[in-house]
Amino acid sequence: MRPLLTLLLVSCASWAGGLTQAPVPPPGGPLAPGQVWTLKAVSAEGEAFQTTLRLSAQPPEGTPATYRADRGVLLLDQNNSSLIALDFADAKDGGLALACAYIGPLEGQSFEGVLAAATLENLSSLLEAALAVFKVARTPADRAEASAELRLGRCTLTLTE
Repeated sequence: MRPLLTLLLVSCASWAGGLTQAPVPPPGGPLAPGQVWTLKAVSAEGEAFQTTLRLSAQPPEGTPATYRADRGVLLLDQNNSSLIALDFADAKDGGLALACAYIGPLEGQSFEGVLAAATLENLSSLLEAALAVFKVARTPADRAEASAELRLGRCTLTLTE
């Protein structure tokens, strides 16, 4: 399973603008070590999910900034105004991995995104589709329509602590 996680992280990092080693992202982003984020989501099939991602106290690594969490990672790319929350915990036991993708203003404490929910083997292609929704759909209504057509869900990532 470990090579699939690495492949998925590299794919996300490549899409978001490359993978380099930078100790800390530019100031002003919504993420900080030690925070707790809640991911609420509904899949295309109507299945509801709610998980909590507790960020490590360690500073982020790389570009995009990779914040380690207890159930996965959060990727912040301020240059492309993107935030991706990846929850792999249940996928390690044969369940679904969750990816909540958001592109837009990185202000506030809540972000509405597009959900990709799949096994680890299938998550990368669905995540690419979720990110592509933001390139073609500018309004929340248009994103909802595009997501439904692609059999993707919707998600909200909210700072809780």
